[in-house]
Amino acid sequence: MSNKINKPMMTSESLVAKMRDEKGITFKYVTEEKAEAYLTDINNYLRTAAYRQNYSKYTRGVNTGKYINLDFTYLQEMSTVDMHFRFLINRMCLDIEQALKVKLVKDVSNDANADAYKIVENFLLGNSYIVKSLESRIMSPFTGDLIQKYFDVQRVYNPSKGWHEHIIQGYDDCPIWVLCEVLTFEEFLRLYDFYYGNTAAVSGAILGLVRCLRNGSAHNNCLLANLSHGTSKPPREIKDYVKKMGSITTSQRQKKLSCRPMLEFVALVYTYELVVTPKVKLHRSEELYNLFFKRMVEKKGFFKDNDLIKTNYEFAGKVIRESLCK
Repeated sequence: MSNKINKPMMTSESLVAKMRDEKGITFKYVTEEKAEAYLTDINNYLRTAAYRQNYSKYTRGVNTGKYINLDFTYLQEMSTVDMHFRFLINRMCLDIEQALKVKLVKDVSNDANADAYKIVENFLLGNSYIVKSLESRIMSPFTGDLIQKYFDVQRVYNPSKGWHEHIIQGYDDCPIWVLCEVLTFEEFLRLYDFYYGNTAAVSGAILGLVRCLRNGSAHNNCLLANLSHGTSKPPREIKDYVKKMGSITTSQRQKKLSCRPMLEFVALVYTYELVVTPKVKLHRSEELYNLFFKRMVEKKGFFKDNDLIKTNYEFAGKVIRESLCK
């Protein structure tokens, strides 16, 4: 039975009252009226309140179940910082995708024993789901022309559905440099692993972490909503990478790499350092520096009593300083 009757849609006014009375969230820096306007016109409750997961609750006494030292403005600031973080992460992921594609095409072109067409044929033979995915993009204004030019596409009537469909019946005339342009990032990583195998500059496990972070940023998810530890186990490459950073202790490394957002971020920085060209790397390093050491510290006083947020920030800052901003 649906419980919609028991959970009616709440107004911004009732949500503010709930945060104040049930959650113990204070409104020291912004009035409740301005908070209501914020939840109505700027950001919704679900996204704003998501960052409360980084705060502890009272476990005893009259305030049991309420958050400790959590003000509405702290949630606003975390939301803003996360927005800037997502935008930069997305650009860095696009840089990595471009660099990996350029390297793959270059390596195939320089390999006298490689057949750029046969690689595509063998790859798609073993990944029929990607062929189906390409069929769904035949009419795309961005990739459709390439697919129709380099693949054998037939328009076939489907009697069970009652309409015509575009079916790919052959792909032996598609070179690898064209395939790279029509694949999604996830599909491209399958091709990358197919070609390089164990000789890849970056392992599939690391690139999988980068892909997860890319998906989160591309879909505008709240990346910093939960910075708790013990949610992930880092690959050996990442542990060894951070172990070389003198400013990070063993305890910090073990604890922070078990935090999924931190692990994915370190995987991103590690991959970026390995595959992106120096010129592009320089521009992104400047952006990272400005975000972490200028914008993020503008209101650092809001988080001086929150060890979880503060220590994760310090860890990420050390990784940045010892890698891209050294």
